[in-house]
Amino acid sequence: MSDLTPSKWHSPAIISAVAFAAFSTVHLIDDFLFDVPLEFHLSVPFTLLLALAFMAALVGLVAAAASRSPTGYLGLAIAGLLIALAQLLKSAPEMLQPGPWHAGLASELAAIGLGASAALTAVVSFLAGGPLPGRPEGFPSEAAFPRPHA
Repeated sequence: MSDLTPSKWHSPAIISAVAFAAFSTVHLIDDFLFDVPLEFHLSVPFTLLLALAFMAALVGLVAAAASRSPTGYLGLAIAGLLIALAQLLKSAPEMLQPGPWHAGLASELAAIGLGASAALTAVVSFLAGGPLPGRPEGFPSEAAFPRPHA
């Protein structure tokens, strides 16, 4: 257990990260069904390896954050931010084009759910993170998360 004081953002961070992992899985399956890896000139075996590495890292970050690790929260904040940006920059423009996108509404809901859960995970994980060791001003601020007295 970390020496952080409990944050009111801990449970929302874990819940949103679990939703992030769930939507990631569904969206990865949808991408495979519609040959998205081929758009990036990736073979299926290599893409499967990348998907496994991503999901293993995400589950590891959820486990670390569940034990109130500042590194787990920071990792979830970074992963959430990157995936939210990817959804905004790649999937959103494709969905806004006329006609159905991938499998229609189901694919769109998976993509929107992934983007929203990733963005929410980024924000609440950042807020739950508390002060980082070696950074006096804290993460995001000492005022919001005072260090416990020894």
